[in-house]
Amino acid sequence: MSPAPSEAPGPAPPSAGGLRGPRVRGVLLEQYREARRRLRDPVLAWADVQGDPERRRRYQRARGADGLVPAEWDEAVELVAAAYVHTLGAYGPDRIAGLFPADAPGARFHALIGAPVLVSATPSRGHDWADAAYLLLWGGDLPVTRAPDARRLARARYRGQKVVAVAPGDPAGGTRLADEVLHPHPGTDGALALAMGHVVLKEFFTDRESPFFAEHARRCTDLPFLVTMEERHDGAYTPGTLLRAADLGRRGEDAASRAVVLDEATGRAAVPDGTPEPGAISPVLSLYGREVSGGAEVLLPDFDAGGRAGVVRRGVPVTRLGGATGPLVTTVFDLLLARYGVARPGLPGRWPESYADGGTPGTPAWQETHTSVPAAACVRIAREFARTAERSRGRCAILTGAGTHRLFHGDTVHRAVLALLTLTGCPDASPGPSDGSRPVRRMDPAAYWFLHTGRWRHESRTVDVLASPLGKGRLAGLTGVDCLALAARTGWAPVYPAFDRNPLDLGGTFGDAVARVVADLRAGTLALACEDPDAPRNWPRVLTLSSSEALDPVGEDGLRSLLGTASPARPPEGARPRDVTRREPAPEGKLDLLLSLDGTGTASTCLADVVLPTGCGRTDGGRTEFGTFMALAERIGALAVGHLGVREDLVASPLPHGAPGATAPPGTVLDWRHGACTPVPGRTMPRLTVVERDYPAVAAAFAGPAPDAEQPRTGLRHLFLDHDWAHELGESLPVYRPPLDVDGVLGVARRGPGGQPEVTVRRLTPHEQWSVHSAHPDDLFLPALASGGGYLWLSPQDAEAIGAADGDLVEAVGPDGLTVARASVSARMPAGTVYTRRAPSAGLPGTRAVGPLLLKPTRLIHGHSGHYGHDGHSGLAAGTGDEVTVIRRPGQEVE
Repeated sequence: MSPAPSEAPGPAPPSAGGLRGPRVRGVLLEQYREARRRLRDPVLAWADVQGDPERRRRYQRARGADGLVPAEWDEAVELVAAAYVHTLGAYGPDRIAGLFPADAPGARFHALIGAPVLVSATPSRGHDWADAAYLLLWGGDLPVTRAPDARRLARARYRGQKVVAVAPGDPAGGTRLADEVLHPHPGTDGALALAMGHVVLKEFFTDRESPFFAEHARRCTDLPFLVTMEERHDGAYTPGTLLRAADLGRRGEDAASRAVVLDEATGRAAVPDGTPEPGAISPVLSLYGREVSGGAEVLLPDFDAGGRAGVVRRGVPVTRLGGATGPLVTTVFDLLLARYGVARPGLPGRWPESYADGGTPGTPAWQETHTSVPAAACVRIAREFARTAERSRGRCAILTGAGTHRLFHGDTVHRAVLALLTLTGCPDASPGPSDGSRPVRRMDPAAYWFLHTGRWRHESRTVDVLASPLGKGRLAGLTGVDCLALAARTGWAPVYPAFDRNPLDLGGTFGDAVARVVADLRAGTLALACEDPDAPRNWPRVLTLSSSEALDPVGEDGLRSLLGTASPARPPEGARPRDVTRREPAPEGKLDLLLSLDGTGTASTCLADVVLPTGCGRTDGGRTEFGTFMALAERIGALAVGHLGVREDLVASPLPHGAPGATAPPGTVLDWRHGACTPVPGRTMPRLTVVERDYPAVAAAFAGPAPDAEQPRTGLRHLFLDHDWAHELGESLPVYRPPLDVDGVLGVARRGPGGQPEVTVRRLTPHEQWSVHSAHPDDLFLPALASGGGYLWLSPQDAEAIGAADGDLVEAVGPDGLTVARASVSARMPAGTVYTRRAPSAGLPGTRAVGPLLLKPTRLIHGHSGHYGHDGHSGLAAGTGDEVTVIRRPGQEVE
């Protein structure tokens, strides 16, 4: 691909180390120093500044403008510590948050003080995949985003590891290190993963059963679990829920969470203990071919490339338990074969004739019509991956990246990719949350931005527009923020702040604090903070960022709401929520303090109130991340002696999922707020735990040995997502959902004036890291694109379709509004895809107005059955990496 046109600004020179010391916003520093001299107490000085609305607005308005001045480390750390201590005492620890990888020192520090950690996407550590015999790099750019691990890849290839890169439309630098590269169209790689699974299931389970794969499936996955079948009026069936021990009349506290299998030895229903150890029960993987079973036609959702949802008819073997009146069931494995289109003789429904059948969902030829990846390549890579896993007994790995996580339907893509690991007995080495000895507050970054930046105020539709044609109306009339509040109060998702009171005050209640909280919730004297997010008592107050692009998903209007920056952008108001209060006017400047650890002059630095530049092995006067938080912990401990002491913190944490010995609890959403049940902690509402916080001793705890807070996932591996919302969206099994159709789903009018020619494409934006610290300055295209001006790269075919030549003005109309740019026509651009910069203006994130939004409900249940969230972008309709965009010539001359 040709580099940027000569008149476009070139890439910024690499930073020579960034800031060499702390910076503090000058207006804030003057106010703090004056109050500090007057009151002689840092905490009281910070409280004095925050208590004056005029002074508070003055430094908030300066965010994003010049005004960061040098400060001594001690003074900067004292100011930050004073803000932390004041917020802890006045509002509570869940009004503080930090965005970090799960195993970073900052994450551990915030967990110690009880602050939520917004866990950013944390890929597998290098030693987890470097020893694999076969590696798929799926949607990531390892040399740039994982520079310390790049050498591991070179060494692994030298030892014989084969590397295949799946780069969905993004010219990632990591592809040069791969032995083979597949280039699916952006947003379509879920179809590729599904077709590869089709090959694995057909060749290693049905045509020939691999003993290693079959044994792993029986002992370590939910594939043998029985699923109830629900009959329709036309005689066909749809998948219901997992059959539980309680459905068979079993008693016991965990009977409602234990799934049922069919025992090979007895032919009867049995309840395994949930561990992979061999025991008395030998689970039946499939009912196919058994005398007691027959075939039944099952309907499964099918989402066409045009966004139109339909159904596909397949057949599964079924049997009745306990006689003619018993439940009709099949296994998850049998449903999975139907989902992937793997035919077996004698079963009803429409099945593909061969891999070359491009008209039937699931086949390699079918995926080629969506992705353009040759069917032969799909078959060969899937076969190589599975054969290697079989011979090496699971020594294959898949390393995913932002190319999949940033998609609106990135959760379904990720599930289809992880299914390849589960089916072939390969470990999923990415770390999963582990509470250890006490609960830790964690929250999905996407949900945090969505709630606290006011993006929910601009939702254009209710979420039932995403429903499957087989849905039952469970989401009718609910907006995304309604779903978020419902998930919070029923315990399906962690949302912070949790309550509209300080959790340190709730935990310090005399007597049984948990019982008092439940009683107050039932009486209505206590409420969830997310049900009134614009009330000042429910605002986030302190936010710490470690990532240079952390604020990218926020948007211009979100910066006004969160930071109080001046902005003319006023997105249209959206649908009214049912259960969440919307205050008028919208608040501005919720945050008291924004702290950035990135000192390279990026967006988070420009917007921050305090910058403490950190890094590994710094020699420029800065400190490591551990050293920075160690200094902060010491100062907080000293200030806490007179202001906090030892406190009792009431922590609300989500329901446990996929615990060893049990499956996830039933995914029935019962709302106690509307009388569907009574609030019971750990069952129909979040778990409530009182945790002692010794704030004066926080430095000693932080300096001590780090607990193993992040563990590889253990217990059963789930392919069937048994939750009401997953069923409603047709995503209980791995499924391919194409890029979001903005016209059909969000109702965005995109037709140009005068009826001029236009073409529908998918717009991609480069990783923001290219414009900050490019690892490959000789790779001209992406650095120039990321730091350049308003250019839009498109193919000659698309340019010809709209009558545009190189250098002409073109309009790009998508979910975030209209953008005018110069066309840069390149023969190396694939037809149907365009590249443009994420933020056209230099410097700040969110410089484009946020258009219509939609929050995907399944984003809020990723803890269920062991699935976790990944990134701050996925699940939001605007600002994602697979935006469906219309390109056209301007309707009138633009000077």
